Amino acid sequence: MFINYLKSAIRNLKKTKLFSLVNILGLAVGMTACLLILHYVTFEKSYDKFYEGSERIYRLRYERTSQEGKAVKFASCCPPAGAAIRGKYPEVEKIARIYQVDAIVSLKDRDIKFKEKKIYYAEPEFFDILKLTFSEGDPLQGIREPNKAFISRSTARKYFGQQNPMGKTFSVDNKEDYKIVGIFEDLPQNSHVKIDILLSFKNLETLFKEVMQSWGHTGFYTYLRLKPGADPMAFEKKLVDLVEASCGDLMKHYKVLIELKMQPMTDIHLTSHFMQEYEINSDIDSVNFLFIIALFIIIMAWVNYINLSTTRSLTRAREVGLRKVVGASRHQLMIQFFFETILINLVAILLAFVLLKLFLPFFIQITGTPPDYSFWTEGWFWTAVPIMFIVGVFLSGLYPVAAMSSFKPTNVLRGKLGNSAKGINLRKALVIFQFLIALALITGTFSVYRQITYMKSQELGFDMEDILVVEAPRIRDKTFGEKLITFKEELQKNANIKKLCVVSEVPGRQILWDNGGIRRRGEDTSKGKNYQIVGIDWDFVDVFDLKILHGRNFSRKFPADKDALILNETAVKWMGFNSSAEAIGQQVDYWGEFFTIIGVMKDYHQESLKAAFEPHILRLMPHGWGLSGNFALKINPQHVRDTIRLVQQRFEEFFPGNPFDYFFLEDYYNQQYTDDERFGKVVGIFSFLAIFVTILGIFGLSSFMAVQRTREIGIRKILGATVPNILQLLTKDFLVLIFISFLIALPLSFFGIREWLNSFAYRMDLHGWLFVFPLFIVTGLTLFTISSHVIRVALTNPVDSIKYE
Repeated sequence: MFINYLKSAIRNLKKTKLFSLVNILGLAVGMTACLLILHYVTFEKSYDKFYEGSERIYRLRYERTSQEGKAVKFASCCPPAGAAIRGKYPEVEKIARIYQVDAIVSLKDRDIKFKEKKIYYAEPEFFDILKLTFSEGDPLQGIREPNKAFISRSTARKYFGQQNPMGKTFSVDNKEDYKIVGIFEDLPQNSHVKIDILLSFKNLETLFKEVMQSWGHTGFYTYLRLKPGADPMAFEKKLVDLVEASCGDLMKHYKVLIELKMQPMTDIHLTSHFMQEYEINSDIDSVNFLFIIALFIIIMAWVNYINLSTTRSLTRAREVGLRKVVGASRHQLMIQFFFETILINLVAILLAFVLLKLFLPFFIQITGTPPDYSFWTEGWFWTAVPIMFIVGVFLSGLYPVAAMSSFKPTNVLRGKLGNSAKGINLRKALVIFQFLIALALITGTFSVYRQITYMKSQELGFDMEDILVVEAPRIRDKTFGEKLITFKEELQKNANIKKLCVVSEVPGRQILWDNGGIRRRGEDTSKGKNYQIVGIDWDFVDVFDLKILHGRNFSRKFPADKDALILNETAVKWMGFNSSAEAIGQQVDYWGEFFTIIGVMKDYHQESLKAAFEPHILRLMPHGWGLSGNFALKINPQHVRDTIRLVQQRFEEFFPGNPFDYFFLEDYYNQQYTDDERFGKVVGIFSFLAIFVTILGIFGLSSFMAVQRTREIGIRKILGATVPNILQLLTKDFLVLIFISFLIALPLSFFGIREWLNSFAYRMDLHGWLFVFPLFIVTGLTLFTISSHVIRVALTNPVDSIKYE
């Protein structure tokens, strides 16, 4: 019996090749698109879940809110919080602190140096919380003593090749020597914290002896694991008393509120966007939106199958009637038709596997997921495919099978079978659904690209064209200040270097906030607010072509400028001045030191246009901590290579032992939009696939419609109808459905896009063409698809159309 059903199903599919091809291709494309998106979504949502007991691991965050309600939220915590909590709360199983540094690592037995950014000082308890896999060394005892280090497997290979690194030593910034006492396996890419080197926390306690007791400092990432059953929110409330007892006087003095917040570790990658993050995290809304697109695309593929099957059922009515006359039961007919559905879905899945194999590398390149995160080894994939198959068979097959098996043989054989009102309405509703999704996705794609283009085209308030940025040396001696001056003078002798300055943070990088001790002279300490401090030299304003609105720039002619400040417009307002002119000459209490405001500059976009202007204070620090960041050079674009070669030679001459790292500011600044551009590409690709699936369905529907109405078309032609008349007759129903879809999609798209744009401080205007243009695209593609069938039938000799009727 099974073999008979299978043979019959194969025979029927061969008989209707177009129907089979359209259905298989539509389902395969829908499955492929859905699985590709799930590949990305599952990876994004898998972050940190591989750690043992990850659901009980939290990161402790620090928040500081001023009297005016301005909150500064950090991903890190203050140094003493971890020590204050340890051993005093029964809910806490383990707690540990880590501290990240960038440094130059020098191997002691060879003259080789590496610039590393993933170095962490870590307390030993850290390995009890995040259980790293150690191939050598004791994770609990190895770095309890000072000057001990663990390195990752890839770092060991990079430093020592095939040699055993155990017992070897290296120095950090030529200041401290560390002995390697352990090797741990590289952390997976879906870990929010990336670690190459772990150093003894004892060394940090010596370096930062005073800072370790400060509740006003941040930068210490504090992790804790709660005991099973402990309530994290109840524990967070207990921390209010701890903060009050530890720094209540500090909060009263500066009129600020300090809070410690519990953050689930598994939420960090998708929901954490605070100051001092390890890296720019992904966005949960974007990931969820892509997941919804995946569901819509596979549903659209199933809708295609339902529409085509119910339409085709009319052409199979005579077959059903004859089968029933010769004794076939409804149950047998349903099994037969289900076999056809199962066979089509099976072939579609096999084709989807082929498409996945072909397009996965391309998709990985766009989304940035690691190549080793493969479909074929992930449990979710082998769960999703059977579920997709079973749900697809029942959703796409249940209604068509029930409809075909319910035909009455007497009506069929008498030719009284027609489209029922319910069947027609269902098909129309399903087509409207497809058009609705297609319109919404096209509108969304245009919106993403338009917003990114808008941000990139706006005036930034500074010049970043032809700016070469060289990272300042980390390894320094007492003569660094003198060398810096001579280094600049040597470079400025070259005609290809137009201007040169030193700055703590170039545009495109986040500036850390001051802790709230800055206010106008004479004001109460409660008036102290948070500002972003930029350390610069005399030439910063000229190099970046910043506009001074009132007052003047720093100048070597005025030695007193070492006690002067330049504020941006936002800082002027934040400090309470009525105008920029009023601020000139006023004094600022800068943590007990007094500085004079000599200039007010126009706001410029330090970060992307996703962020609003922040209050900036420029402080002259020609040889201080503020110049630990970067050299910025305005160069001649005609001689880039020669200029870079010269700068490197001079850099290595003046600052030996420091790696020469550089980048172009324009490229670096625009990297802030990388995630948005990637999101736009992904949405665009799957919008195209959604349209493809929709048009594929319209192609199948219009083909059957044209064949079904061949006799009617022939009669109309005999009565004088022209090809345009017939085209209008057969397309008007689809045009009505598109227009209804547009009316539904318009408010949904408008409110959805407006909500998305709210995450940007500066956003494009929503013009009408943004919503109307997708309507033209869908309408044009639909008319083109339908016309190819209708015109062919309309040009057929009407005698041939009706002679067999």
